[in-house]
Parts: sequence; C-alpha cells; structure tokens
Amino acid sequence: MDGEAVGWKRWGQVALAAVFINTSYGTLSYAFSVLVTGGAAGGDLGRGTISLGFTLALLVAGISSIGVGTLTDLLGSRIVLAGGAVLGAIGLVLLGLCQEPWQVFIVMPVVLGPAMAATFYEPVYVLMNRWFDAPERPRAYGVLTLLSGVSITIFTPLTQYLVSEIGWRPGVAVLGLILLVVGLAVPMIIGEPRPQARPAGAVVTPRSFLSETLDGIRQTNRQFWAFSIAFFAGTLAFTGYSFHMIAQLETRGFEPSDVAWAIAITGIISLPARLILPALAGRLSSSVMLSLCLSLLAVAALVASIADEWWQVWLYVGLFGVVFGAVFPLRALVVSDRFAGAYFGRVIGLSALLVAFARAGGPAFIGVIGTDASSYQLGFQLSAGLLAISAIVTWWSMRGPRPAPDVTAEPAR
Repeated sequence: MDGEAVGWKRWGQVALAAVFINTSYGTLSYAFSVLVTGGAAGGDLGRGTISLGFTLALLVAGISSIGVGTLTDLLGSRIVLAGGAVLGAIGLVLLGLCQEPWQVFIVMPVVLGPAMAATFYEPVYVLMNRWFDAPERPRAYGVLTLLSGVSITIFTPLTQYLVSEIGWRPGVAVLGLILLVVGLAVPMIIGEPRPQARPAGAVVTPRSFLSETLDGIRQTNRQFWAFSIAFFAGTLAFTGYSFHMIAQLETRGFEPSDVAWAIAITGIISLPARLILPALAGRLSSSVMLSLCLSLLAVAALVASIADEWWQVWLYVGLFGVVFGAVFPLRALVVSDRFAGAYFGRVIGLSALLVAFARAGGPAFIGVIGTDASSYQLGFQLSAGLLAISAIVTWWSMRGPRPAPDVTAEPAR
C-alpha cells in the first residue's frame, strides 16, 4: 500500500473512531440528561438517585482511567474499546432492570463507570498517537473532535423518542444494543500497530499489570503535575459555572427558556473551533493555545457574572462557544507533546483522573458558594480568577521547546 493510500486509510479510521466516540458519549453520558427527568428513570427511581449515580460513575471512570491507560498501552486500544462497549451495554441493560435506588448505586458506578473510562476519548487518543506522528497529530485531533461533536445532537432526541415511544426501561436496552453493535464493529474494522510496551506473546497478569501501572505513574514529573493541577482548577471552574449558567441568569431577571435556547447555540458555535484550534497547535505551541482558551473562558465567566442585558448574554455565548469544545483535545495534545510514547496511555489516564474529579466537583463548587444572585456573581468571578491562574500556570509549566519528535506512529493496518 503506497503512502497516499495509507494516509487516506488513516483519515477514514479517524472518522470511524469519531463514530465510536459519538456513540459512547451519546449512550453513556448525554442520554442521562433525558433519563434523569420525571418521565424516565428519574420518575421511577428519583432524580437525585440518577444524578448521584451518574456523578459516582464519573468519579469511578476517573479512578479507572489509570488502569484503562495501562491496558491500552499493553494490549492496544481496540481491545479496550470493544471491552468497554460490552461492559457499557451490560450496564445499560442492568440499569433498565433496577427497581430500587440502591441497585442504581451499584450498577452505575461499578459497571458504567469503568465502561466510560474505556470508551471515552483517552483510549482513542492513544490510538491516534499510534496512527499519526507528532507533526500530524494536531490536525488529526482537530478532525476527531469536530466529527465527534454531534453526539448530543443525535442521542438526546433519540433517547427522548425511545422514552416516549417504548418507555425508559426498554429504551436504555436499545441504547445498550446500539453501543454494543457500534462498539464491536468499529474496533474490528480499524487497524492498530502493535503496542510498544507489549512484546509478542507477552501475557498480562495482575502482578505485571500493577507493576506496569506504577511504571507509568513514574514517568510523570513536576512539569506534568504543575500542568495537571492547573488544568484541574480550570476545569473545576468552567464546568461549574457552565452547569449553573441558566439558573444564574434566571436570578438576574432572564427567562430560563430563552436562556436555554441561547446556551444551546454554543454547541453550534463550537464546531469550527473544534477543528481549527487543535489544528493551529501544529503551528503554535499547544500549551499557548490552551492558555488562550482558558483566558477566554475566564472573560466569559466575568461577562456572565454581571450580565443584565441580552447583548452580554450573547457575548458570553460567543466567548464560551468559540473555545470550550477545543479545551479537552488541547489538553491531550499538551500531554502528547511531552509524554508521547509507550507510556502515553497511562500518563493521559492519570490526567483524566484529575479531569473527572474536576468535572464532578465543578457544579458543587459553585453550589456551595450559593445560588442567589449575589452568591452566583461571587462564584462566577471566583471561577474567572481560577481560570486566569490556570491559564498562566499552563503556559508557565509547559514553556520551552518541545522534546524531540517521537516516532510512535506506524502505518495503519
């Protein structure tokens, strides 16, 4: 196969990976915005039960991400993705069988949590690093993020249709079937070079798994931890204020339904940025690009904190929408620039652990400060301050020349 054919095959496989990501996020994340409602699982089992179960699942996903990263490095992304899809499908079916809240608190964290870790972005990032060498990765990450940006558009109305037409219990079983079919088909079709860390014929035992996981953690350094803690703070801030945005603007006199439509437009605005901003990291430093995005999110938080007129709401929508979709792929690029290689899955998994805790804690961070008008204003302004500090530390921690380009990519098979 000549170089041009190999190149087109790689980009086709990026599109297939995006199909997988859209499906996993749609069935294991965005569907729960419908399932938590009174007409679905939230009505039978309690809104609080489903909300807390989902939060616990995210936390377990973060904790599991280190082990998932180890398996990805040793066994390859395809095995991890397929196994995660099977586990996720089983979890969704079991969720549909739950009759009591305590059953939800077992199924969602214990089954769906690890499935999230195995089917969300991190294992696919490892796969992308094996397909593309360092100069090509920014564009590849951008294309993946763009094509993966339609999950909420597809699965939110699909879940609502299933709930309305056949009920939420059969509906989640259908979602599980979709995840199973796509989650097995895509790993069967795509190719993957042999993982660097796994010699031919090597067997992964519990002892070797633990040893390899610890080896991966040892690859980190003070630079990694400074960046990761800064990104944790930034993620805590912007996920927190984005979660409370509609409620905060309601306290400032805006009609919630009108604000909801305005906020929905951020998803459309984010689509070009999902491609352009990661791709620009091929020319500018990925850490500089990420610092700029975090700075704009800080400005968005300040604007929202004082919004009294619609032009300020639209300014927030524009600022937030332009950059938020690029933040997480840029985070992966920053880590890839410094830690690509045989241990990348474990290092990016460790980073994902902190991100998961920040995403779970962000809404609580704002909520603890308070939910009246003055408290929301303070909370949003504190978020802006955290984001500004995060931007500065992100730039500072990753300043200086990149390491020599790695040669992890091989032709897709």
